[in-house]
Amino acid sequence: MTKKVLTTLIKFIVSGGILYFLFRNMDLKMFFHDLRTVSPYVIIFVAVFFVCLQAISAYRWSIILKKDVEVPYIKLLAIYFIGMFFNNFLPTMVGGDIIKGLYLYKESKKGGVSVASIFMDRYSGFSALIIITTIALVTGYGHIHGTALPGFLILLIGGYTAASLVIWVGSLHSWAMNIMARIHFYGINHKIDTLYKTLMGYKGHKDIIIKILLLSFIVQAGVIIGYYILARNLGIEVSLAYFFFFIPIATVITMLPISLGGLGIREGAFVYLFTMVGATKGQALSLSLIWYAVMVVVSMIGGVAFIKMGGHAREIPEDS
Repeated sequence: MTKKVLTTLIKFIVSGGILYFLFRNMDLKMFFHDLRTVSPYVIIFVAVFFVCLQAISAYRWSIILKKDVEVPYIKLLAIYFIGMFFNNFLPTMVGGDIIKGLYLYKESKKGGVSVASIFMDRYSGFSALIIITTIALVTGYGHIHGTALPGFLILLIGGYTAASLVIWVGSLHSWAMNIMARIHFYGINHKIDTLYKTLMGYKGHKDIIIKILLLSFIVQAGVIIGYYILARNLGIEVSLAYFFFFIPIATVITMLPISLGGLGIREGAFVYLFTMVGATKGQALSLSLIWYAVMVVVSMIGGVAFIKMGGHAREIPEDS
């Protein structure tokens, strides 16, 4: 059994085990009742709303790319949905980014720019999420005091801050590269340094950084509002403020690479967090699973785009 197959199997067991535990300790009649209360029109609205958020994300990507290469927005939108499709149907969140990079290189012929743009797109979205999470941790600490969540979130925020300093502060980057130079691990030093030099091109374009951060906040806030709309239709009488606290925390926890696309971990986080403020286990689980189903269905657009664009892409060279 290969390492990749074993890793996928472990993730499958983790996701399946958590879901089994959640359903085993739940009133299934009430759960299905909660599911039936959701209006199909609301689900359609949320799906269309989610498509709009992905369109904004693709526009953010186009702003990042304009510094180095011109790619038609409609093409980038198709590539973005293809990335979504592979994120949902491959056992790793990185799969979609690799596919996006391959297609972008096919269009731009610039491998370094392709990789750097995808990194900046991810980084800006994660930065917005971390900022919202930090505010939520400070303002809502009392709700998770005494659990393992504060420690986990503080480590995550600290790690993000340290990594950001190494990326953007030249002296710290040089110090980190000097340490890594002693490792010589599969040429990773050269690849990191090449990516770093490309990223540094954005330091002189603060207008780009400000625009993509603002768009990232819009996307993250949009996701939270989408959850809130679904929750209200499920009968969850919880203030919108709690969603700005809980959704970022649940999203960050879902990024732990120990399950299939966060399945199971996300549902467990939703049940734990939302039941603290009055939602039933069935409502919290329904909210998470419906949103996940919407994401999977919307990502099918990427499957169609993948077929229309030939169903393949070239390999990105190490440089560009």
